[in-house]
Formats: sequence, structure tokens, C-alpha cells
Amino acid sequence: MLAVSSAGAAVVWNFNPNNLHAPVGSDTLVLTSEGFQITARGYTRTGAGDYVGAELFFKNRPPDGGANELGLGLVGSPFNEFNWGDPLPNFLQLDLSSILALGFTDGMIRVTSLQEGEGFQLFGSNQQGVLGTALGGPVFGLTFDDQFVSVPDFGMFQFISIVGAAPGSNVLPVAFSAVPEMSTVLPLIGLFVAVISTSVLRRRRAAQLSV
Repeated sequence: MLAVSSAGAAVVWNFNPNNLHAPVGSDTLVLTSEGFQITARGYTRTGAGDYVGAELFFKNRPPDGGANELGLGLVGSPFNEFNWGDPLPNFLQLDLSSILALGFTDGMIRVTSLQEGEGFQLFGSNQQGVLGTALGGPVFGLTFDDQFVSVPDFGMFQFISIVGAAPGSNVLPVAFSAVPEMSTVLPLIGLFVAVISTSVLRRRRAAQLSV
């Protein structure tokens, strides 16, 4: 079972930051938070069982069955969400290669539309568009709706995918978080301190000139 966790000291990427309900216009969405980028891609299967890129969908609807309905889904899929499929699911894949190269740790995913009996499963891969290896067990039920859940073996795979965990499961990923390495954050802190120091010096200089 994956563990529910808080996202303290983490960078958070919101998949639907403007609370839209509309097509994204592409199968790829670049997400930026605090200057760091990850990329989300949608995939659906063909009649031959192969996966191809599928247009993403910003979903924002009132809660249903106690579960929130805000996040990132697919155009043309049931409820515009990621679902189990038969025999293979469609899925959302996150390209985390840029932040892993910077030493980010403690990756977590937040998924909505988890009504009772619905669940999601995480997969890891080092190849774009491939599900790869199941990470931990599936996460089921309303208890986990809109809650951050730790990604098992985080850092071993450049690509993390989210899929429906069972027939009838329609899920809606909404956010991802990870903790930056301190050496990555220090330059930003230094820049902030420099800006503040410059502002203080300007005020002092202005005060001296006015005397």
C-alpha cells in the first residue's frame, strides 16, 4: 500500500492551475513551478493495442460521490478521465528527467475522482510512452481522493505514469510534488537576499540624501 503524506518543503506542480474545463489543445503539457519544469503527456491505445499520444483535457466539475473532480484528463475518454480500458488502460505520463537531474527527492502524486471502489496504479519507466514497471500496489477509495501519495522507488525512473487500477476506475491526476536538493535552492535564496539587501541600501541612501 502506498502511504499518504504531506508535501512540506516541496515544489508543487498543479496540473490545472487555472481551474479550467476545456481541451488543452495538445497531448503534451509543460508545467512550471518555482522555475522548475516537468512535462505531462497523455496516451491512449489503438485497436492494435499500441499507445499513441492523446489530447489532454483540463477538467473542472463539481464533486461527485464525495470525490473532487478537478485535474488533468483526456479528450474523448469516458468522463474525460484516465480509465482502466480493455485490455489496456490509457494513462498520463510525467517526464521527471529535468528535476531528477537536479537531485529532487520524495516525489508524490495527488489524484482526484477517487470514489469508493475506484483506484489508481503508478508505473515507472525510462522510456517515453511505455508504462514499464508497477510501483507498489494500487490505491483505492475515497480516503485517498485529492491526497498526496508517495511514489515508491522515486528517482529510479525518469517517467512516472498514472492509470486506472481496476475496471470501472476513472481517475483524474491533479498535482505532483517533489523536494529540491538544497544546492538547487541556495542560488534562489542568495538571489532573494541580494534583492532585499539592494532595496535596503537604496532606502538608506535616499534617507541620507533627504537629511
